Amino acid sequence: MKKFVLFVIFMVTALPVMADETLKIGLLLIEDSVPFYVAEQETFYGQQNITVELIPFLSALERDSALAAKAIDGAIADPVGAILYDKGRGELKITSLCLGKTPQEGIFAILAAPKSNIQSVADLKGVEIAVSNATIIEYVTDRMLETEGFQPTEIKKIEVKKMPIRMQMLLSGSVQAATLPEPLASIAAGKGAKILITDAGGSTSLSQTVIIFRADVLSERKKEIAGFFQAYRLAVQAINKNPKKYRALFMEKGRIPPFLAQSYPIPTYPLPEPFSKSLYQPIITWLTKKQLIDEIPYEAMIATDFMDSSH
Repeated sequence: MKKFVLFVIFMVTALPVMADETLKIGLLLIEDSVPFYVAEQETFYGQQNITVELIPFLSALERDSALAAKAIDGAIADPVGAILYDKGRGELKITSLCLGKTPQEGIFAILAAPKSNIQSVADLKGVEIAVSNATIIEYVTDRMLETEGFQPTEIKKIEVKKMPIRMQMLLSGSVQAATLPEPLASIAAGKGAKILITDAGGSTSLSQTVIIFRADVLSERKKEIAGFFQAYRLAVQAINKNPKKYRALFMEKGRIPPFLAQSYPIPTYPLPEPFSKSLYQPIITWLTKKQLIDEIPYEAMIATDFMDSSH
């Protein structure tokens, strides 16, 4: 009997530990996340023989903590945040563009307080604009104003980290101007704030969201990753073909308030594709100029073969 028990113990301990085969994806409650949920709703993940768990996070900080703890395999992020998280260490890779292939997919606006005397972008010279420092918000603010001919010395900013507080300070007049993403920009405009400029109106895309994965997941689970992106592609095609079908889901997952439910536009989502050098380089230039990072080569931060499961 004793020998049998020892044999059982040996066999159990000798068995390989089975990895969790579920791909865990961290999402923020923003419109960019909708294709992930459409793929779930339409069972596209199952059709690719993969199991995907979508995990919502209330903040980028919570998501980054989960990434660091390896509690999630991938996530939706913005490229500024992703680059600052990894800083070229090779723990994380940007894979596909999510939203922001064209300027029309831009979602940021600089707004003036309802009772301020600011009437145009030109009036912002020397005016403190509420932003969150070293984020996509500050990056897009600088880029938008540069396209309007502002010199760096004419761009003034004040930090208000939390977006809902930033919006309330704008509406109350505690700050004269602020940069906000959608749908907060439309909500603020609906309450009297003046939209001065958006990143949807230029000739080049200034803001993007991306899909990121841990580097170890990309190298060890190629077939699942390729299957995930095939499911994601099918979801994008489904939304673009019939956006009305998914409006209720879009309103829920994008946290669009009821008064905007019918008028708020559903974007045309781009098919998954590697994050391009032309989008990557301006971000790196901005980050290095601000001395937030050293130069990081494109290949060190961007994965380009994530849709190919053959190697």
